[in-house]
Amino acid sequence: MATAAACASSLLAPPSAACAGPAAASSALFPTSVPSLRAYPRLLLAFRRPAAAAVADPQGAAVLEDDEPAEDDEAPVQFDDVNDDYEDGYGGRGPAFTAPTRPRTGKAALPLKRDRTRSKRYLEIQKLRESKKEYDVPAALSLMKQVANTRFVESAEAHFRMNLDPKYNDQQLRATVNLPKGTGQTVKIAVLTQGEKIDEARAAGADIVGSDDLIEQIKGGFMEFDKLIASPDMMPKVASLGKILGPRGLMPNPKAGTVSPNITQAIDEFKKGKVEFRVDKTGIAHIPFGKVNFPEEDLIANFMAVVRSIERNKPSGAKGIYWKTAYVCSSMGPSIKLNIKEMLDYGADSSN
Repeated sequence: MATAAACASSLLAPPSAACAGPAAASSALFPTSVPSLRAYPRLLLAFRRPAAAAVADPQGAAVLEDDEPAEDDEAPVQFDDVNDDYEDGYGGRGPAFTAPTRPRTGKAALPLKRDRTRSKRYLEIQKLRESKKEYDVPAALSLMKQVANTRFVESAEAHFRMNLDPKYNDQQLRATVNLPKGTGQTVKIAVLTQGEKIDEARAAGADIVGSDDLIEQIKGGFMEFDKLIASPDMMPKVASLGKILGPRGLMPNPKAGTVSPNITQAIDEFKKGKVEFRVDKTGIAHIPFGKVNFPEEDLIANFMAVVRSIERNKPSGAKGIYWKTAYVCSSMGPSIKLNIKEMLDYGADSSN
């Protein structure tokens, strides 16, 4: 038994006479004991130095039995001399594994809130408003005009979170509102029609008028317009533009007022300040209602027209509380929270 164990434990030493025979050959090819991970570096050194004899230590590691090296020969590497960084995590020793690091992108690359450095303009604005206070309509719009101090004229925006889930057909909110004081922007309108209505559209002030030729231009990438109005007889041809115009929000739709038999009236409404709005997939409506350089009375008139339009177009599937939150802000300014009850009461008073 001792002889067999000695023959099996020596993996690299030549077989002795006691190990001769078929059993010795099979044990040399298929060793009965597998060395631990600690033995692998020394085994590699043994294969690189075939002149050295190797025997197994009690732990199964191959220890080199070599005479003192010659002057021109390199000294054998002692495993214990390797630094601690060579440890692996599995009881043996090996190169330390480090997970590959990827550069952070998006929100993960932004500094933490406590590490951010705020601009002077931001700090000045924070002194003017109270973040958790709910304002009434006149106070909110007055504060919005006060904090809008950029070098360009900012737009006035309203953001309403509604208690709606647009994935249901009876909870979708999509409509238009005529702003009495206009939007303050120049709208470029394209019209798709045919026959005599082409001359009517040009006389009404349309910037681009066409039929099949305009459809081909849009298919080729022409998008130099803000609104696309189509007559009902052109809709079968316009259907082929759905994949192009749909993602951009330019597809003519009767609910948006961009499909109308009265082309002249549709052009006149959008030129004066007709705005289309709809809730996104989270139930929020984002609606511009003018410019911050408008007089405060004009901003109030436009804002309350938006509120009345949302109330008037309440979906049939809306249940419970219809309004959740309401905010106003400028393009580059902070949001200002409104008191919903005072906003609705103010709208009722102004409509009366």
